[in-house]
Amino acid sequence: MAVDFGAAVSFYVAVIAIMNPIGNIPIFLNAVNDDPAEVQQTVAKLFGAAVLAIALFFYFVGQPFLALFGITIPAFRIAGGILLMLIGMGMMNGKTKLDADGLKNNTSETNTLEQAQMRLSRIIVPVAMPLFIGPGAITTVILFSQQAQGFVNNLLMILSLTAVCATIAGILYMSRRFANLLGDNGMQIITRSMGLILCAMAVQFVINGIAQLLPGVINPLFTKI
Repeated sequence: MAVDFGAAVSFYVAVIAIMNPIGNIPIFLNAVNDDPAEVQQTVAKLFGAAVLAIALFFYFVGQPFLALFGITIPAFRIAGGILLMLIGMGMMNGKTKLDADGLKNNTSETNTLEQAQMRLSRIIVPVAMPLFIGPGAITTVILFSQQAQGFVNNLLMILSLTAVCATIAGILYMSRRFANLLGDNGMQIITRSMGLILCAMAVQFVINGIAQLLPGVINPLFTKI
């Protein structure tokens, strides 16, 4: 069995492009806005590990898992779109915290790792899923897992996923510098703008899901599947 390094590289590029960690920096910062720098950085590392765990799950058992619950990718697109719409509307309305108060009240009683774990538990949904691990990423992971033949090629794919998540963790780890560079007003502008973009992404998710469920009903010009 030939070792396909090109497929592994293509896998890395495709997944990192779909997850778009640089574009999602404001959304991550929105979720950890009230946390100390040490907590934010620890959350970034834990977040990368969590994304890797979810991605590996779908790599190995994604298709049978969705089939077990009778879930199709189009249905996942529509559900993810609705969830993202709610988040985007909150960001546009200036709600810059995702359940921050519950964590803020306990910061004096917990160490940095515990605070980061508490924050991570609050942002796995919706930041990790479906924003990073959305329908597009899941579909890509499943498709590449089906194409990989042999132990070595599957190992290369897993290493590619690991590299993706390490890249994400590194970018989010540095995200506080991005916020300091922009300042409070700049972050407010970026956050509200990203809220609008997130709403548009949500609508596109729903359009794509309906287009896949009902082929021919929606003009192909409005879809990007």
